[in-house]
Amino acid sequence: MSVIASRVQGTTARRRAGRFSVWVSYAILAAVALVVVFAGVLSPSSPTAQNLNDILLPMSGAHPLGTDDLGRDVLSRMLHGTRVSVLAAMLAVGIALVVGLPIGIAAGWGNRWLDVGIMRVVDAVMSFPAIVLAIGITATMGPNITNAMIAVGVVLAPAIIRLARAQTMTIRSETYIEAARSFGASGLRRMVLPHVLPNIIQPILVQVAVLMGFALIAEASLSFLQLGVQPPNASWGAVLARSYTFLDQAPMQIFIPGLAIAATVFACNIIGDEIQRLLDPKRK
Repeated sequence: MSVIASRVQGTTARRRAGRFSVWVSYAILAAVALVVVFAGVLSPSSPTAQNLNDILLPMSGAHPLGTDDLGRDVLSRMLHGTRVSVLAAMLAVGIALVVGLPIGIAAGWGNRWLDVGIMRVVDAVMSFPAIVLAIGITATMGPNITNAMIAVGVVLAPAIIRLARAQTMTIRSETYIEAARSFGASGLRRMVLPHVLPNIIQPILVQVAVLMGFALIAEASLSFLQLGVQPPNASWGAVLARSYTFLDQAPMQIFIPGLAIAATVFACNIIGDEIQRLLDPKRK
């Protein structure tokens, strides 16, 4: 009995820890959303205002997160950078969804040759390392945040395509699809939109949440390499790059954007798991 009781207690503890991480993730994303909306109100100063008399100051009452090498308030740059980074990640995931979802459904619903043609292109794109391909596309189009996020969206699209294709191929063999066909239903409006799309949206939403985290990391990486946000504008990656340059003089400043990125990516992944749990039709 003691073994059974210990197992029950262990399961309960894991469930409580899981619920705690979910609520922490909700709090993180809510805080990020508030900063995105009210960055201009919360910011104590302009993110681009320079003061060469206050270079690389430590944390203080006047500058809660210190200043960078140009005397700019790091807190103001982080707040405005949150808006830029989050909106850029949303743009990238939106592009991936708009491009990948219809192509994936077409591959899973269409004939064999269409499926083979689409998937060979997808395999070719996925054969490249994601960040290297994004860097190449961004460098070709020109370094700015819009081009960088278009590149990231192109890189993320194959993940949506493969998932949408797999789910569509599973749905098309279901009994209710055959019944709909027997009543004469066919085409986009009568089959795909009412029957296929609602039944594949759950794993797509989970994938979108996970890709948001990847897009945040990709934006930070490209901005760190000066292929995304251009000076003097701020983003998490731009602040990270500036902090890394002066790591010896102000070592604490590099942790600020790093923690912001890590916490938000963690929250996106946890919320993705929570979406899967909530939308699972087999959940008790």
